[in-house]
Order: sequence, then C-alpha cells, then structure tokens
Amino acid sequence: MGITPFSSRRARASDAAVVAEVLEEGFATYRRWAPAGWDAPRLGAEEVAGLADVLGREDVWCLLALHDSDVVGHVALAPFTREEPDPAPIGTTYLWQLFVRPVWQGRGVATWLMYKAVTDAQRRGFGQLLLWTPRGAAQARRFYEREGWLLTGRAHEHSGFGLPTVEYRRAVDNERLA
Repeated sequence: MGITPFSSRRARASDAAVVAEVLEEGFATYRRWAPAGWDAPRLGAEEVAGLADVLGREDVWCLLALHDSDVVGHVALAPFTREEPDPAPIGTTYLWQLFVRPVWQGRGVATWLMYKAVTDAQRRGFGQLLLWTPRGAAQARRFYEREGWLLTGRAHEHSGFGLPTVEYRRAVDNERLA
C-alpha cells in the first residue's frame, strides 16, 4: 500500500465518543442527497455507551486512522449490523462502518482504511465481506464499486437511521465475485 500520511491503532471501548463524532459528521453529509425532512441521527450518551460495548467485543475489529494524534476516520468489521442482527454466514463478516471526516475525504483515507479492513479480514480467515450502505449515497457506492464490491440485490426500505439501504459483497482476496 505504500507510505501514507496516516498512522493507525485499534479502537478501544474508550474511543466510543470520538468514533461517534466521526459517525455524526458522516451522517450529516447525507443531508446533501437525503429526502426532504430527513435528519441526521444524533448519538447521545446511551448510543455512545452502546458503541463502547460493541467496540469492547472480541469479535469486533475497529481501526482508527490518525493524522498526528487526530482521528480522521475509522473502519470496523463485525459479525452483525443493524440491518442484519443475525451473525454473518460462515466465512463472512460485515464491513460494519467506514467513515472519514468530511475535511479528510478525497485524500485516500477511505482507500487506505478499506485496504486495512480487507487485509485484516483475510488474516482472520474470512473469504467474503458484506456491507449495507444507503441507497442514495452515490459517492460512497461509487467508491465501493471501485474497490471491487458488487450489489447483492438485497435491500431494506427502512434502516435504523431512516434511509433505504442496499447490500454489497466483496471477496477479500481482491477477486471480483460473479
């Protein structure tokens, strides 16, 4: 992957507040394309506590991208998502979250985080990744497609944050799925 201006470290439960900040900043950008009347979710103390619980789980992997000591984005793998609370199929895990602070978008952070996530999934023996993303998130969807993700045809009309979502899948060995 070459040299990047980013360093990283694995997120801990104590990082829940900063992960929540990055999430809120990312959700706020959805206002550009979301339907009129939609409002970005706010993560209060209860949601941050729940996020801390999830980040503390052994089966959840979350990596923070850092520039100097500032968190500029994160990526997380988990055996579940809000859309699919049942465990992922055998040999599969979910790309649960990939968010980059808006001021850092377009600088290669997301590509670098994706590489790290795919590499970790492969190291842990997963052959496939799944993710859910908002149907209207054209920029994110173009990014995923450039990174080798394919639509599965599955969708949820109602997500936990009030927008329809679509499912993508990707092989972790960089081969495109047929």
